[in-house]
Amino acid sequence: MTNGLFFGSITVLIGTIESLLSFVVLPFCTPMDGVFMRCHYTSVIDGFVGIAIAITGIAYFLQPKLRKALSYAVITLGVITSLVPTAIVGVCHHPHMHCHSISSPILQLIGIAIALFGIANIAFLASRNFESENFTNESYNA
Repeated sequence: MTNGLFFGSITVLIGTIESLLSFVVLPFCTPMDGVFMRCHYTSVIDGFVGIAIAITGIAYFLQPKLRKALSYAVITLGVITSLVPTAIVGVCHHPHMHCHSISSPILQLIGIAIALFGIANIAFLASRNFESENFTNESYNA
């Protein structure tokens, strides 16, 4: 299996899983008296970040020359996934709330895993480029 097929497929899968978790599976607070809590916005933002990750995986198939840049994009989106429930938007402050005790840690771990996956792909691409380089100096005529 080529790197493009593997990394692209896994990236699309991870992005889809993140979106499904954010929009459907993980417990987030419902509106109270018509007012949305911060965790609702965390859910929406991380859901759309998951969609962006999936689109990046599709672009990985279609643009082979941009694979390294797309890997950096996956790392960035993974970091954003981790930071949304902690620093960017946040969740409810009450530790007994499900969004605080369940959803936030899961999104943080998923974001870290996504970023590490992108870093591993960049390391793979770098090692493959290093091995394929020609270290002979053909312009040197001694």
